[in-house]
Amino acid sequence: MKISTRFWMLTTLIVLLICGTPLVTHAQLFDGEREGLLIGGGLGYAAIATGADSSGESFSGSGFTTTGRIGYGLSDQLTIYFLSTVPNLVPSLGFMYFADRRSDYYLQGLLGYTSANQDSLFSIAGGLGYELRDHVTLEGMLGYNRFSDTYTTYGGSLFYGSFTTGTATTTTNIITIAVTFNVYFY
Repeated sequence: MKISTRFWMLTTLIVLLICGTPLVTHAQLFDGEREGLLIGGGLGYAAIATGADSSGESFSGSGFTTTGRIGYGLSDQLTIYFLSTVPNLVPSLGFMYFADRRSDYYLQGLLGYTSANQDSLFSIAGGLGYELRDHVTLEGMLGYNRFSDTYTTYGGSLFYGSFTTGTATTTTNIITIAVTFNVYFY
């Protein structure tokens, strides 16, 4: 059984949050300012839908989602982070931008790409967030993902000596919408 990278990232994040929080909550690193190290995660609900691929099949569904985030606040207004979540389907680089230091509302964006065995997944997402209180946020995200699958095709007949191979690519467009409740330590 192969365990995914996402599983290991979320497990590590949970262990860090549970074991490390009592040891560092009084440290100056976690001083309540948005500037500096950011570690957090969340739980929410997401809906996903795919467009019809070359075979005419499509898919839609919904369910609970989780997020894991680690990053660095360059200022009280701008944070850059690494995120693993369903709206982007792949680990992504993202940002949170507060228009004002005292603002509770913020914009966020994500960009991700992965490639393996001739398959690739590009994703982009954006959304709005609201800081309900220090360290606790509610976020809404809209994501777009483009999955390309390249595979080998076989044709002809071995019995008559006219056997050919080739490659084909299918592309699937995926839309996700997610709302998450998050806890951040900064």
